[in-house]
Amino acid sequence: MRVFARQLRCPGKFLLIAFTISITLSGCTTEKRAMLRVTAEKFRDQAVDAITSVKQIYQLNDIPIDPQISRDFVIDQLLTDRRINYGDPLVLDKIITGENQSNNQPSDFDRELNALQAEYETAVEIFNNLEDINYGSTKIVSQTAVPARCLTVRMLLLAKQIQEKPPKPNNPQRVLIALKLQQLRRQYNNPNLSPALPPAEIRSQVAEQIDEWLKVNANEKQIINESISKLLLVADTGRKLSQLIDEYPNLSFEVIANRVIKILGVAANLTGKDYNSTIGKIKSLEQALNQDKTLKIFMREISLKESNPQQTESQLCQI
Repeated sequence: MRVFARQLRCPGKFLLIAFTISITLSGCTTEKRAMLRVTAEKFRDQAVDAITSVKQIYQLNDIPIDPQISRDFVIDQLLTDRRINYGDPLVLDKIITGENQSNNQPSDFDRELNALQAEYETAVEIFNNLEDINYGSTKIVSQTAVPARCLTVRMLLLAKQIQEKPPKPNNPQRVLIALKLQQLRRQYNNPNLSPALPPAEIRSQVAEQIDEWLKVNANEKQIINESISKLLLVADTGRKLSQLIDEYPNLSFEVIANRVIKILGVAANLTGKDYNSTIGKIKSLEQALNQDKTLKIFMREISLKESNPQQTESQLCQI
């Protein structure tokens, strides 16, 4: 805050004159560019965090399962599942080796996220060099807006996609619970099996597994919600950065500094603790982007490209 206070001494009138005549860049415009750089870097850091979070929720972590329980599960599946095509060795191999439990996201998904992040990293490098540029910085600033706006829209659309079709990162835990339930059912229906358990004990253990399943559901919903919230934070920061870039040539340092302070403080309002609230934020943020004349174009073009990748000739966000 002391840095902001010191920079606010810059006379706004001189700023206006300097930008009007566009002859040279004063120390105050250098500080304006510094504010823009800080915002761009914050946007980048939020995007990296969000992308990392998305990758994590699309990955399954292996959970150690008792070999005997796992083997019993495979035996039962081979004996009872009538959908199995015994003439297809690949199908049988997946069942026997357990590869059918994997939930790895297609590689093109990772490539798209990585390309998107790399594109914005390039833009951030331009922002980093703004303070050393003595002419034409306004034009350069406007050029860096394209990857920022692409990233903004894609993060919102990705949040919508995850909310509408959430992944199942906790399926390994569910498989483990299912195996235990299957074992308990076998014991319940065959009292002579060893170890023998009284029916009341079996029912009690089943109830425990039900509680564990509900915990898995709640935990999964929470981590997905937090990932969505990180995406929304990026989209909201990007929306404000886009507006700041559009209005940059005509804004005083004081106005830019105040906006940056608000942008950097927005994270407190997107905590990801309330799922219903998050759904509401998706809708309100989508509405805000569609009301922005510039971002509305990006929304339309990117949405069209994602729904019809072979039919659009748009040059926006070509990654």
